[in-house]
Amino acid sequence: MATMKAAVCTARETISIEEVPVPEPKADEVLVAVKVTGLCGSDVDGYTGHHPMIQWPIILGHECSGVVAQLGPGVTGWQEGDEVVVEPFFNCKKCPACLAGKYNLCVDLKITGHQVNGSLAEYVIADPFFLHPKPANLPWAEAAIAEPVSGSLHAVERANPRLGDFVVLLGCGTIGVLAMQHCLNKGAEVLVSEPEAFKRDVATQLGAHHTLDPTAEDLEATVQELTGGIGADVVVEACGLPQTLGATVGLARRGGTILLIGWSGNTTDPFDLTSVTLDELTVLGTLGFAWDHKTALKLMSMGKVQVAPIISHRMPLERVEEGIKMLHEHAPGVWKIAITDEA
Repeated sequence: MATMKAAVCTARETISIEEVPVPEPKADEVLVAVKVTGLCGSDVDGYTGHHPMIQWPIILGHECSGVVAQLGPGVTGWQEGDEVVVEPFFNCKKCPACLAGKYNLCVDLKITGHQVNGSLAEYVIADPFFLHPKPANLPWAEAAIAEPVSGSLHAVERANPRLGDFVVLLGCGTIGVLAMQHCLNKGAEVLVSEPEAFKRDVATQLGAHHTLDPTAEDLEATVQELTGGIGADVVVEACGLPQTLGATVGLARRGGTILLIGWSGNTTDPFDLTSVTLDELTVLGTLGFAWDHKTALKLMSMGKVQVAPIISHRMPLERVEEGIKMLHEHAPGVWKIAITDEA
């Protein structure tokens, strides 16, 4: 039996590099040889035991680019050797959500690296319906980051900022800086609130109109000043912190929209529901993506969304636990880590 190298999370804050059997693709499955996996906050949560969808033992990883290695029985439309980006979903294709095209809300949704083994390995199983051709002009590492580009696009499309809208973005992590670019592409004026200076600098380079350090400046006063006392049309929470969630209501204008991308994992957080009602605010949640990968990859290929500036580190699979710890500890200068054997 053929084996592969995989990073197996076996217990809380424990990953071992193991030789495990190469998975055999079943009917309507494809085996993909992994080129690059991007590390994500959900990998950190799975590693620390704080992700409700992840149980050990599990191979983490879901931001993936690679090459089709083997087709399962009945698979058409793909050939061995095709260069692909993996959309990390397996859905039932028959529940009301799937039939309505909202497969991210499938009642039996399974996510690569969450309920099924992921791409922090030499091979990963994928649903051929959720494979996408890798644009020729996208390097492997950038292509792997199509997943958060797609998720942030899905989120911003839900809030739908319009030309000239004033958007406040709380947090400039990977999802935040990508959401910022989507808002800019829609013609919005964007203020980024982010405590780390190097992330603010990159946000400015990518087109942010205003940046602010919330630990040193008064965010609400700045928003009031920049909007003539009106408030933001759209507030995007991309941190998942109780304090930033609570701050959103005071930043939005009456009749404005609050988009919650980040989540704290708590069942309750401080949030002014009275103002939500009296100011007729729209509060939106968002989960993953649905039909967004094709657009995300096109935007990346066109240079409308740039991900190269946020790839701060590259390291081989053997160092994946080190990379996850760097993200968990918010090590200085760390943003997106690409797990790859390529320099």
